[in-house]
Amino acid sequence: MGGFPELQTFGNRAKIFLSDKNYDAVIDNQSISFGMIDIQKSKPLIEIMHHPISKDYFYDLKFARGLVQRLSKMRWFSFLKMQKKVAKQIKVVVTPSLNSKQDIHHDFKVPMQNIQVIPNGIDFNIFCPLPNIVPRANGVITTASADVPLKGLDFSLHAIARLKSEYPDINLTVIGSPRAEGHTERLIKKLKLEEQVSFKTNLTKEEITHEYANSSVAVVSSLYEGFGFPVGEAMACATPLVATNVASIPEITGSFAQLIPAEDAEAIYLGIKNIFQSPQKYKIQAELGREHIIENFNWTKIGHAYEELLYKTINDFKC
Repeated sequence: MGGFPELQTFGNRAKIFLSDKNYDAVIDNQSISFGMIDIQKSKPLIEIMHHPISKDYFYDLKFARGLVQRLSKMRWFSFLKMQKKVAKQIKVVVTPSLNSKQDIHHDFKVPMQNIQVIPNGIDFNIFCPLPNIVPRANGVITTASADVPLKGLDFSLHAIARLKSEYPDINLTVIGSPRAEGHTERLIKKLKLEEQVSFKTNLTKEEITHEYANSSVAVVSSLYEGFGFPVGEAMACATPLVATNVASIPEITGSFAQLIPAEDAEAIYLGIKNIFQSPQKYKIQAELGREHIIENFNWTKIGHAYEELLYKTINDFKC
């Protein structure tokens, strides 16, 4: 019927599965389901909330086309009622950014003292510069789930269409795949970008790193990010970055990217053009950005933070 009951049914199955098992702790990755409330009564529970899915719901409704699509989105996101009831009852919540912490508190009414911020890590040993590869002069890369409004791909495509007249050899590589004959494919045809835009999917981390090395500019045009992996991965690869100044993104970039307003194709156009015109200036910024990622988003540091939280959650439960 167009709903998404899997989160609730997963929680029910997990509750049954764990009822006769003696684990030291349980970590749930964002099902935020009724079953977790029962599990929390018998075992130490940590709930991972990347961000409140109410943000996805907001943007999906905002960019829905027609009443039928709006009703379909409302039906799909009906699980949010459950998550809002459950979230405020969970005692230990982990989220990867301060912005997500604030949004979880605001949208899901989770007490601030129950939310621990532990960033995600970036594997900078895999996502790294490849000095033997010379980037394409006017090559741009973005990572986006095409046809998902939250990623803001439309605005990047409009920017590329404008840049095409000044840089005829410009090309955009999208890490992701469009829905066949969906909105993104129709927009590419409308903007006459069939020769400039290519999609690549099912790539390994090493292959994605190779794509970053091949590109002169990385663009993240997201309207919202609980934690922007593409931002961190581009920076770890020392690829000059243009990114929207929204949600968690400034927490990740610091001062090592061009931050622009969301939903602004003109700003993306200017950001890319700045890098095309002054590549060395922005390459220096990008190299400093890699050092920033290594220092602040390494898995060893983050692993220790999770280890400390696990011990604390277990000890608090015993008390």
